[in-house]
Amino acid sequence: MSAGTVAKMVDDLRQLIHEGELQPHAQLPSTRALMNTYGLSDNAVYRAVALLKSDGYVYSRQGAGVFVADRRALITGAERIGGITRPGEQIEWRHSIRTDAPDWVAGYIGEGECVERARVVRRGSIIREASRSWVHRDIAAVVPELDEPAPCNPTWQAIYQERSGDPVDNTSRAADARIATADDMAALELTPGTYAVLIVRNVYSSAGRVIGVGEIVCAPGRPVELKSPSPS
Repeated sequence: MSAGTVAKMVDDLRQLIHEGELQPHAQLPSTRALMNTYGLSDNAVYRAVALLKSDGYVYSRQGAGVFVADRRALITGAERIGGITRPGEQIEWRHSIRTDAPDWVAGYIGEGECVERARVVRRGSIIREASRSWVHRDIAAVVPELDEPAPCNPTWQAIYQERSGDPVDNTSRAADARIATADDMAALELTPGTYAVLIVRNVYSSAGRVIGVGEIVCAPGRPVELKSPSPS
């Protein structure tokens, strides 16, 4: 972040929050650190923080400091979709079904029935990524929207957190590469051939247990930024 104005500070911090560099409930840098970074007075930093508070980006804890708000509870509709896709891309939902958890998923959420949800991100005629998530069947009792083949608004994690009162954290993110399987090629609508694809997996936990996992298969050439979640 480079020195600038109140507007520059606000824009920078908003971007860091949107991109996940500043995770929900992470503490903002101190007033002194922000003053040094932007060459601003303490009053100017206070104004910038007040603007972020008014827009729901941060909140204060008395005597503790200023922290990043959980935007999942605030982002809805087109803004939520816009956060998932890039300009010119669209989400297509494929299915939401009850199925037995695959072996690797069962290692996280347990064996038996779960909710499997699938979607792709398309730019024109080209699918850029395909993703599936597997959610523990108990969560559907709190979030029945999981069984509908449509986006949860804003996300199933945010809905569960609001209704249950238990925070949901992305406790693990791992990336790997593999030669595309037949399922990968079908999901990405690839022509016959040999392709290397990037796999990103996320693990979601609440109240001391894993409640869901997700896997994103990125098409060859798809630009991806990998960020690790902050420790909970």
